[in-house]
Amino acid sequence: MNLTDKDKEIIIKCIENGKPIPTIYKQKLFNNNDIEYTEATKDYKLVYKGKARKEDIIATTPAAPLQKIRSFNSDNNCIENWSNMLIFGDNLLALKAIYEDQQGANIYRTKNKIKLIYIDPPFATKQDFLKDREKAYRDKIIGSQFIEFIRKRLILLREILADDGAIYLHLDYKKGHYIKAILDEIFGEHNFRNEIIWQQITAHNMKSKGFVRSNANIFFYSKSDNFIFTDQYTNYGEAQLKRFKKDENGELYKAENLTFSTVNANRQFEWRGTQPPSNRSWGAD
Repeated sequence: MNLTDKDKEIIIKCIENGKPIPTIYKQKLFNNNDIEYTEATKDYKLVYKGKARKEDIIATTPAAPLQKIRSFNSDNNCIENWSNMLIFGDNLLALKAIYEDQQGANIYRTKNKIKLIYIDPPFATKQDFLKDREKAYRDKIIGSQFIEFIRKRLILLREILADDGAIYLHLDYKKGHYIKAILDEIFGEHNFRNEIIWQQITAHNMKSKGFVRSNANIFFYSKSDNFIFTDQYTNYGEAQLKRFKKDENGELYKAENLTFSTVNANRQFEWRGTQPPSNRSWGAD
């Protein structure tokens, strides 16, 4: 049962007030493998060879003990004694180590502290990738093995993510649609927040029979409805700034016609020393 503290609070309040429990909590409260439940709620999932149960993945994945090799900037004390970690090794084993630590002593102080996860996994390209003429990693896992490879890690990532945290997963057109279904299973379709399209500006140079592949996908999921999101802003471009003028205080304003081409007696009044022509009216009261 994957209930966060916030989920439990909402469910308890619904029961105490005699209100129906929201539909989104049904899949958390009841066994999704129950045939009657699946039929009644029209639950669906991706089925493929080699797909393990979530409980078995958590129970059987070994944890690799984390050994400190080097420390950087250790004299700079962070809030609540937080320390960043750069872990070298199999990320599945590292995730299990962090999971077990959160369930126990919390030595790494990550319990309910991991607010943001971004992963950029292999894309099932069947290629070897080099860095400085040396092999960096092999992207040779394909088919259902690739899906299960990603799924195992997503299951543990959800477990270590804070209740108000969010995850962003970057993939492309080849396997994105499969992993989207897996994300719906693990995080809940109701926690799918958005699909971010990353446009590749050099795509016009590609030769393609058919449409040019010009974007990648980033799937954005939260762990609960109560997640952290900071609004993103960018500076105005030159084309946008040309539409504005500056007042005496340096504030921007748009010099546009504020009248409509209709006659309305209630909107033909003087405002700031100006009155619309007899054949027009102010656009607002």
